[in-house]
Amino acid sequence: MTVHAVWVIDASGIPLFHKAYSPLEFDPTLFSSFFSAIVHFQSELMGRQLQDIAFENLSFTYVVDAGLVFLACVKKDVQYSNLLSALRDLFYRHFQENLILLSMPLRGSPEARALLRRFEHDVDSLVGFEPQKEPLPVRVTSLERLLYKDSQIRKDLEERFGVDAIFVILLSDGKHTVGKIAEVLDLSITRLEEILRYAEERGYLKVAFTHQVDTSDTELLTPKG
Repeated sequence: MTVHAVWVIDASGIPLFHKAYSPLEFDPTLFSSFFSAIVHFQSELMGRQLQDIAFENLSFTYVVDAGLVFLACVKKDVQYSNLLSALRDLFYRHFQENLILLSMPLRGSPEARALLRRFEHDVDSLVGFEPQKEPLPVRVTSLERLLYKDSQIRKDLEERFGVDAIFVILLSDGKHTVGKIAEVLDLSITRLEEILRYAEERGYLKVAFTHQVDTSDTELLTPKG
């Protein structure tokens, strides 16, 4: 995969959109703030904007339009100017009349989430991303440890992600794929993957890439209704 990740960053350094396409780890919020500062530093101090910043075998290439930064992390020495133009055009096609939905008060609304999912799907197509197998999360922690009123696991998840994370773990029963969990909870794939990655690092669940998952040591919950 020669495209490692893409971002859309607002003028204050907040990531409006981020999607990773390789195992490279970037904290979306920290990286967006850092990169936004670099862009403004170049513009203010040097009077111009560099379109490429290289680190070892990676290149961060970007364009700035109306205060927004459209950024891609790609393989070094590969030209992706058309990708950035297409990403910018795609973003405006989805959000030009609905940019307010990406503000913090409205970002979690069903309308904003649905629009972000459609945009994310189109970005996947743009970079040529075709997942071969959909991840299947499997809860490792028991329901008692998760739902007990004084549970440290529950407190940890809620403090970091809110109640969404609890429902994600509940649905991680070895039967619901990532796409299904996102649909049921009306979460963007990016948000869901962030929760799953954290939960897996903390040992609350494991993520497989097949429906043949060993759940013998896992307490399952099948949602009703």
